[in-house]
Amino acid sequence: MSPANPLRMTTNWGPLAPRRRKHTRLDQALYAEPGAICSVTAATLHRRPVFADPALARSAVTVLHERASIMAVPVYVYCVMPDHVHLALGPSASCDIITFVGQFKNLAQRAAWALGVSGRIWQTGFYDHFLRREEHLEDVVEYVLGNPVRAGLVAAPTDYEFSGSLVFDLKP
Repeated sequence: MSPANPLRMTTNWGPLAPRRRKHTRLDQALYAEPGAICSVTAATLHRRPVFADPALARSAVTVLHERASIMAVPVYVYCVMPDHVHLALGPSASCDIITFVGQFKNLAQRAAWALGVSGRIWQTGFYDHFLRREEHLEDVVEYVLGNPVRAGLVAAPTDYEFSGSLVFDLKP
Protein backbone atom coordinates (compact mmCIF):
# COMPACT_ATOMS: atom_id res chain seq x y z
CA MET A 1 0.00 0.00 0.00
CA SER A 2 1.09 3.48 -0.68
CA PRO A 3 1.91 5.32 2.59
CA ALA A 4 0.40 8.58 1.29
CA ASN A 5 -2.97 6.95 0.60
CA PRO A 6 -3.59 3.63 2.38
CA LEU A 7 -6.66 2.98 0.18
CA ARG A 8 -4.66 3.11 -3.04
CA MET A 9 -3.17 -0.26 -3.93
CA THR A 10 0.12 -0.28 -5.79
CA THR A 11 2.47 -2.87 -7.21
CA ASN A 12 6.05 -2.67 -8.42
CA TRP A 13 4.56 -1.71 -11.77
CA GLY A 14 2.24 1.04 -10.52
CA PRO A 15 -1.33 1.35 -9.19
CA LEU A 16 -3.69 -1.58 -9.51
CA ALA A 17 -6.66 -1.20 -11.81
CA PRO A 18 -9.95 -0.87 -9.99
CA ARG A 19 -11.85 -4.13 -9.71
CA ARG A 20 -14.87 -4.44 -11.91
CA ARG A 21 -17.82 -6.62 -11.13
CA LYS A 22 -18.01 -9.55 -13.50
CA HIS A 23 -21.26 -9.78 -15.41
CA THR A 24 -22.82 -13.16 -14.79
CA ARG A 25 -25.21 -13.08 -17.74
CA LEU A 26 -24.66 -13.03 -21.46
CA ASP A 27 -26.40 -10.53 -23.71
CA GLN A 28 -30.10 -10.51 -22.77
CA ALA A 29 -31.12 -11.10 -26.40
CA LEU A 30 -29.48 -14.56 -26.40
CA TYR A 31 -31.95 -15.75 -23.76
CA ALA A 32 -34.86 -14.98 -26.12
CA GLU A 33 -33.31 -16.15 -29.39
CA PRO A 34 -35.60 -18.64 -31.18
CA GLY A 35 -34.06 -22.10 -31.31
CA ALA A 36 -31.56 -21.45 -28.50
CA ILE A 37 -31.17 -24.29 -26.02
CA CYS A 38 -29.79 -23.53 -22.58
CA SER A 39 -28.77 -25.90 -19.82
CA VAL A 40 -29.59 -24.37 -16.43
CA THR A 41 -28.72 -25.36 -12.87
CA ALA A 42 -30.52 -23.61 -10.02
CA ALA A 43 -29.16 -24.47 -6.57
CA THR A 44 -30.92 -24.28 -3.24
CA LEU A 45 -29.70 -21.80 -0.66
CA HIS A 46 -26.58 -23.18 1.07
CA ARG A 47 -27.23 -26.38 -0.92
CA ARG A 48 -29.85 -27.43 1.64
CA PRO A 49 -31.53 -30.68 0.49
CA VAL A 50 -34.98 -29.05 0.34
CA PHE A 51 -36.21 -31.37 -2.41
CA ALA A 52 -35.21 -34.53 -0.53
CA ASP A 53 -38.79 -34.25 0.74
CA PRO A 54 -40.84 -35.99 -1.98
CA ALA A 55 -43.81 -33.63 -1.48
CA LEU A 56 -41.58 -30.59 -2.14
CA ALA A 57 -39.91 -32.22 -5.15
CA ARG A 58 -43.32 -33.17 -6.53
CA SER A 59 -44.59 -29.61 -6.05
CA ALA A 60 -41.56 -28.22 -7.95
CA VAL A 61 -42.25 -30.63 -10.84
CA THR A 62 -45.91 -29.57 -10.87
CA VAL A 63 -44.92 -25.89 -10.95
CA LEU A 64 -42.52 -26.59 -13.81
CA HIS A 65 -45.17 -28.42 -15.84
CA GLU A 66 -47.79 -25.71 -15.27
CA ARG A 67 -45.49 -22.76 -15.99
CA ALA A 68 -43.99 -24.35 -19.10
CA SER A 69 -47.48 -25.06 -20.42
CA ILE A 70 -48.72 -21.52 -19.75
CA MET A 71 -45.64 -19.86 -21.25
CA ALA A 72 -45.19 -22.43 -24.08
CA VAL A 73 -41.55 -22.91 -23.05
CA PRO A 74 -39.96 -26.12 -24.33
CA VAL A 75 -38.41 -28.01 -21.42
CA TYR A 76 -36.33 -30.71 -23.08
CA VAL A 77 -35.28 -32.29 -19.80
CA TYR A 78 -35.55 -31.57 -16.09
CA CYS A 79 -34.36 -33.17 -12.89
CA VAL A 80 -35.24 -32.01 -9.39
CA MET A 81 -32.36 -33.17 -7.19
CA PRO A 82 -32.38 -32.75 -3.39
CA ASP A 83 -30.31 -29.52 -3.48
CA HIS A 84 -30.60 -28.26 -7.07
CA VAL A 85 -32.65 -28.40 -10.25
CA HIS A 86 -31.37 -29.10 -13.76
CA LEU A 87 -33.23 -27.86 -16.82
CA ALA A 88 -32.49 -27.83 -20.52
CA LEU A 89 -34.93 -25.45 -22.14
CA GLY A 90 -35.47 -22.87 -24.81
CA PRO A 91 -37.35 -19.59 -24.99
CA SER A 92 -40.87 -19.25 -26.33
CA ALA A 93 -42.33 -16.37 -28.33
CA SER A 94 -43.70 -14.90 -25.09
CA CYS A 95 -41.05 -15.82 -22.50
CA ASP A 96 -37.25 -15.72 -22.46
CA ILE A 97 -35.16 -18.17 -20.46
CA ILE A 98 -34.20 -15.77 -17.65
CA THR A 99 -37.83 -14.79 -17.08
CA PHE A 100 -38.98 -18.40 -17.12
CA VAL A 101 -36.36 -19.58 -14.61
CA GLY A 102 -37.18 -16.63 -12.33
CA GLN A 103 -40.90 -17.42 -12.49
CA PHE A 104 -40.26 -21.12 -11.85
CA LYS A 105 -38.09 -20.39 -8.81
CA ASN A 106 -40.61 -17.88 -7.45
CA LEU A 107 -43.57 -20.21 -7.84
CA ALA A 108 -41.66 -23.23 -6.51
CA GLN A 109 -40.71 -21.08 -3.49
CA ARG A 110 -44.37 -20.23 -2.88
CA ALA A 111 -45.37 -23.89 -3.23
CA ALA A 112 -42.70 -24.81 -0.66
CA TRP A 113 -44.04 -22.18 1.72
CA ALA A 114 -47.54 -23.62 1.29
CA LEU A 115 -46.09 -26.98 2.36
CA GLY A 116 -44.58 -25.53 5.55
CA VAL A 117 -41.07 -24.53 4.49
CA SER A 118 -39.94 -21.20 5.94
CA GLY A 119 -37.44 -18.76 4.50
CA ARG A 120 -35.78 -18.70 1.11
CA ILE A 121 -35.00 -21.95 -0.64
CA TRP A 122 -33.01 -20.70 -3.67
CA GLN A 123 -29.58 -19.22 -4.17
CA THR A 124 -29.67 -15.97 -6.10
CA GLY A 125 -29.34 -16.47 -9.84
CA PHE A 126 -28.51 -19.69 -11.64
CA TYR A 127 -25.80 -21.24 -13.76
CA ASP A 128 -26.36 -21.52 -17.48
CA HIS A 129 -24.69 -22.90 -20.57
CA PHE A 130 -25.95 -22.48 -24.12
CA LEU A 131 -25.50 -25.55 -26.26
CA ARG A 132 -22.99 -24.97 -29.03
CA ARG A 133 -23.30 -26.27 -32.55
CA GLU A 134 -21.07 -29.27 -31.80
CA GLU A 135 -22.99 -30.22 -28.63
CA HIS A 136 -25.94 -32.58 -28.90
CA LEU A 137 -29.18 -32.19 -26.99
CA GLU A 138 -29.40 -35.98 -26.61
CA ASP A 139 -26.14 -35.92 -24.61
CA VAL A 140 -27.50 -33.19 -22.32
CA VAL A 141 -30.74 -35.11 -21.78
CA GLU A 142 -28.78 -38.27 -20.95
CA TYR A 143 -26.49 -36.37 -18.57
CA VAL A 144 -29.36 -34.67 -16.71
CA LEU A 145 -31.37 -37.89 -16.40
CA GLY A 146 -28.25 -39.67 -15.10
CA ASN A 147 -27.80 -37.26 -12.17
CA PRO A 148 -29.87 -39.27 -9.66
CA VAL A 149 -27.96 -42.43 -10.61
CA ARG A 150 -24.55 -40.74 -10.16
CA ALA A 151 -25.76 -39.36 -6.81
CA GLY A 152 -26.74 -42.86 -5.67
CA LEU A 153 -30.44 -42.02 -5.34
CA VAL A 154 -31.64 -44.69 -7.79
CA ALA A 155 -30.22 -47.58 -9.81
CA ALA A 156 -31.58 -46.43 -13.19
CA PRO A 157 -32.71 -43.05 -14.56
CA THR A 158 -36.23 -44.41 -15.15
CA ASP A 159 -36.52 -45.13 -11.40
CA TYR A 160 -36.35 -41.44 -10.46
CA GLU A 161 -39.77 -39.84 -10.04
CA PHE A 162 -38.66 -36.20 -10.29
CA SER A 163 -37.11 -36.06 -13.75
CA GLY A 164 -38.37 -36.21 -17.30
CA SER A 165 -39.07 -34.16 -20.38
CA LEU A 166 -41.94 -31.94 -21.41
CA VAL A 167 -40.95 -32.34 -25.07
CA PHE A 168 -39.73 -35.91 -25.56
CA ASP A 169 -41.37 -39.23 -24.74
CA LEU A 170 -38.71 -40.83 -22.53
CA LYS A 171 -40.57 -44.01 -21.64
CA PRO A 172 -38.47 -47.14 -22.29
